Amino acid sequence: MVSSKTKLISIIALIIIVSSGIFAGIYLYQIFSSSPIKLGALSGDLHHLPLFVALENHYFEDEDLDIQSDDIIWFPNGNEAMVAFEAGRLDMSYLGLAPAMAHKLTQNAPIKVVSGVNVNGSAIMVRDDPLITNIANLSNIAVPSLNNMQDFILQIALNNSGISVEEVNRPVLSVGNMENELNIGSIDGFVAWEPFNAKAADTVAKYLYYSSEIWPNHPCCVIASSLDFMVKESEVVEKIIRIHKKAVNWMKQPSNLGDLINIAKKYTSIQENSIIETALDNIGYIFNFSEYQSQINVFYDRLVELNDNINGWSEGRSAFFYEFLESRYLDS
Repeated sequence: MVSSKTKLISIIALIIIVSSGIFAGIYLYQIFSSSPIKLGALSGDLHHLPLFVALENHYFEDEDLDIQSDDIIWFPNGNEAMVAFEAGRLDMSYLGLAPAMAHKLTQNAPIKVVSGVNVNGSAIMVRDDPLITNIANLSNIAVPSLNNMQDFILQIALNNSGISVEEVNRPVLSVGNMENELNIGSIDGFVAWEPFNAKAADTVAKYLYYSSEIWPNHPCCVIASSLDFMVKESEVVEKIIRIHKKAVNWMKQPSNLGDLINIAKKYTSIQENSIIETALDNIGYIFNFSEYQSQINVFYDRLVELNDNINGWSEGRSAFFYEFLESRYLDS
């Protein structure tokens, strides 16, 4: 994985080599044919703000990794990222714990979770109507994807209210279309990640439930790596986790709030500071997923319990987590 600085030094060296006529063509090919790290994330998702911070603050360059925003593979949801992992088209990605776990259970996807990213950060949104006071008022609630974290939060909320999932229509919509569909009345509500909730609340919607009210400090997004990449590029995995931790620590400094909001605005195309601030108030940023192992255990149990098409790991939950979670990079 070659950085821009390394390439520049190599080019200067090549000029000297060319003047001596020593294998210049072969060396040029080796440098510039090396493909970049295939790193994924969800487009416009503020859960992945540590990645945006790392890109803007040049943390990848600091680790001698040549990764720019144009190199990121942007996905609409985590299921699409998992499909890319399974096809061998992705090395690492920011994505939801839910699709990562669901695909590991159903497809034995060749990945492991190597870092946490955030807790909380989602919500059930409804029209700004005083008559809508609880989830029992809703029958048509959109989700970004079935069996992702937002769908899971909805399932828990319904279950807690004594409502069967089968009683509610759960159309799948892209998060970017949910606000408009709510406005025209084609859905009663939606579950999305930030900043799409805060953006809708600025116009036509209100927060019915924050996901933290349904399940406090629930795990949400993670960083996953393909098994093959972990074997071949373990040092790069370690660097990327170190970069993520550096970004999270930078974000926690109050003096950086103004710059943080500007970075969030750049990657979400939202220009109102108040919307970004509302969204950020709903998200907790982390890296050490092991601190939330009890919640991850609950998620595994409920995911299997609430979904007939997802069976538990044949060797048991502990054996599953041995194959699914990799904590050795957390001290990077």
